[in-house]
Amino acid sequence: MRYNDRVTLIYLTGPVDELTGEISKRIVADVPSTIIPITDVQELATYGLLKTTAYEVHLKNNVDVPNRLSIDGIEQSIVTSYRQRKVTVIICGK
Repeated sequence: MRYNDRVTLIYLTGPVDELTGEISKRIVADVPSTIIPITDVQELATYGLLKTTAYEVHLKNNVDVPNRLSIDGIEQSIVTSYRQRKVTVIICGK
């Protein structure tokens, strides 16, 4: 599999700041990946994403699952993830 695309992994760390309401983030930029849009209606219904655009993101090797994922500057929520021997697959949508 070729990993031609790049994504940004966003890990939310620490508690919420009481004054600003912001959460501290750890960002890992330009992670090699393969991004596949999910177009099958049955698969979208399985993940509860019928009204949004959903993506299947393949990351090489085992990676800690992030809290959010940024594709082309747009943050996506993580719906589910799978870890296999040499790949991590993340299903994400808005």
